[in-house]
Amino acid sequence: MRSFQTLAAEPGAPLKRQPANGHDAVHWLKQASVKLEDARQTVISASTRMDAAWDAVLMACLAVACAEGWRATSDKGHHQVVLEGTASSIGLTQARMDELDTLRDWRNRKYRAGFNVDPGELDEAIAWVSPFLDAVGRWFKREKAALVKQGLAP
Repeated sequence: MRSFQTLAAEPGAPLKRQPANGHDAVHWLKQASVKLEDARQTVISASTRMDAAWDAVLMACLAVACAEGWRATSDKGHHQVVLEGTASSIGLTQARMDELDTLRDWRNRKYRAGFNVDPGELDEAIAWVSPFLDAVGRWFKREKAALVKQGLAP
């Protein structure tokens, strides 16, 4: 897994340097939690729940990128880049990274005609997201506590 620094050095990388920002990082983290709760809502469609599961991962990754001094652009590949950079920053295992990358692939199938979300895959996706958000939270406590405190200040 490559770091944000390494990923940003590639031509056309969808990452830009910015000062670390506690306010934005905290808001990304809050959105990640909201999206996970959305993914758990059985009254909405399975495809919307799968989107929400991936969005929870994406928002957490954007929080880590922000805390590390990076901003993702909307250029091609930005989801993959922030996932990989986050995995490197927080010390995610390759197996956990692969699970989350599988979730990204499942979410992207919605762009194919006739796609339906497999209920088992949705359950698995949601089961992967919660421990990932916990790992991100532990990383913030361990590595970015001052930034979080700044972000929580009025």
